[in-house]
Amino acid sequence: MNPDEFCTSDSWSPLTSASAYSQLAGVLGGFLITAIALLFDRKSREGVHTLALFSSAVLILMLDSFIFSMMTGSQVPTDGDRTGICAITWTQGAVSTGMLAAGTTALFGGLGWMLASHAVNQSVRSDPADIPSYSLLADLGGWLTFAAAMTTTLILSETSIDYLHFMFGRRPEFWLVAVVTTTAACVIVVDFVLVYLRTGSLRKSLADTEEPTHLALRSLRIATIGIVVLAIVASWLVVSLARFPKDWLTVPNAGAVMFVLFLTAVLPTVVSTAICNSVASTEKRQPSVAR
Repeated sequence: MNPDEFCTSDSWSPLTSASAYSQLAGVLGGFLITAIALLFDRKSREGVHTLALFSSAVLILMLDSFIFSMMTGSQVPTDGDRTGICAITWTQGAVSTGMLAAGTTALFGGLGWMLASHAVNQSVRSDPADIPSYSLLADLGGWLTFAAAMTTTLILSETSIDYLHFMFGRRPEFWLVAVVTTTAACVIVVDFVLVYLRTGSLRKSLADTEEPTHLALRSLRIATIGIVVLAIVASWLVVSLARFPKDWLTVPNAGAVMFVLFLTAVLPTVVSTAICNSVASTEKRQPSVAR
């Protein structure tokens, strides 16, 4: 492994892309702050949990913007050993990409909840002929969430492969690439099934004008907590890498690489699946028993 001054690997440099990623994370975080302001007037249970999801997404996106900005200040010596600095840079870039993916999926997950909540609230006061329009709006929220989850899962799988390529100085073995790719495909299929079932359930509930629609939160709390944990642990890791033994990244150490991949792909994927499982749908209310 003989990196250049831009730590390029497989025609990709985390240093030259860090500035654009920092701006993207900052813009998304600013958009979420505006969305949070709109949610403060909502007193419903769904509004409170969406507010919590958005708040955790703001935290991870703002920290992510800072980390990418910090990466732009990395200086790779023109002569001497560049391996240690480039290994740190690639690790920071991989983990930060995972943070960006989790925050982006949370943004669209919360947006889906806002669309679905609006559709449910308006359908109660609307003419039955307008129900299909509100059902379409609710469906759109769910499938936007799936689109974000699918895209970020694919990006994280490729990021993981690129990270392994740099760390081991060669293309990963075919079986390892197959495992990463197959796992990502399975996650996408699971997310698709979850969104399909939950949007279908909500559509049927909206069409049934005789029974009120009660939205189920499911795994929204798990997604919120997962984002906060990822933001804290990932931020600590990327700013502490320089104090770790260099051999952990330059040899590299298998345990260290696996932990980085856990923060880069596994935990953000768990968060995105939890958000897909939390796509706005209905819950069954138990009938009250007369006493």
